[in-house]
Amino acid sequence: MQKIILRYCYSLFLFLSLLLLSFTIKKDIPKEIQGAWQYTSGKEQTVIIISAQIFSSATYNISEKKFISSYGGTWSVKDNKLVLKTEWNSNDSTKVGADWVADITIEKKQLSISGLPKKLDRLDDGTPGALAGAWVITGSYTNDQVSKRRSPFYPRRTMKVLSGKHFQWIAYNVVTKQFIDTGGGTYTTENGKYTETIHFFTKTAESVGKSLSFEYSFVNGDWRHKGQKSTGGPMDECWTKRELLEPKQ
Repeated sequence: MQKIILRYCYSLFLFLSLLLLSFTIKKDIPKEIQGAWQYTSGKEQTVIIISAQIFSSATYNISEKKFISSYGGTWSVKDNKLVLKTEWNSNDSTKVGADWVADITIEKKQLSISGLPKKLDRLDDGTPGALAGAWVITGSYTNDQVSKRRSPFYPRRTMKVLSGKHFQWIAYNVVTKQFIDTGGGTYTTENGKYTETIHFFTKTAESVGKSLSFEYSFVNGDWRHKGQKSTGGPMDECWTKRELLEPKQ
């Protein structure tokens, strides 16, 4: 009788352990997929950045300095499925506002998303950059005094999404569904210097391949971004974390 009870207790313990492990894996999926991912097709490469809130995808040909497409928006994980609500799509504005539901799996540093042609290789896990997250430009500085825009979030939005090493900025209109411009590449943050290396840029292909260094600091939670534009001329911008601008439900 005692052996039967011990076996029952062991079986129950094993079951509960597996159940807890399963719950933990599901719970950690949103954290596991955050960072930057990539797949290539010939000369084209697609980089997907997944921040805690935003999903951005860009396809481009860096050797020919050619931008091809971009889409993205907010995301969540429900029942082990990725749910993306599209905020911009450079190829098809009719998809803006629609949900895309995809199966996802992670195995050996590769991410599979149903609907994509290939598995994605991990580029970073959201580190080591100090600016990982989604930021929206909200103003500019003059003589060290910031002037905030009246409506930086709606209807036109300029947002920058960063992982630990990769970035993409996107300008789009949430009312007209117009995609305006984008650019991106890799970045570092060291000793108060934010340095971008541009891999794609819709405004001017001549900027591709350039590395630009800026001063960066945090002022009352905002990111102050100061330096010279890739196209020339000074800039001194104020960026705010997107979650602070989201309308409260």
